[in-house]
Amino acid sequence: MQPLSTLTIDVKLGERLAVSGMAIVELVHKSGQVARLRVTAPRDVKIVREPAPEKRRDDVASMAD
Repeated sequence: MQPLSTLTIDVKLGERLAVSGMAIVELVHKSGQVARLRVTAPRDVKIVREPAPEKRRDDVASMAD
């Protein structure tokens, strides 16, 4: 498996990110905790939406604390 690279970046509405010159990701709409992204890439580039990781029960603060 190839090493992965990670970039965390804040973007404004309409800004775009180019990924390896093969794909462009654009922030189209943001409302609360939901954002709509537009991904533009050649048809042979597979784009997959992955589910968010589930929070573990011990990560959530208890109301009894």
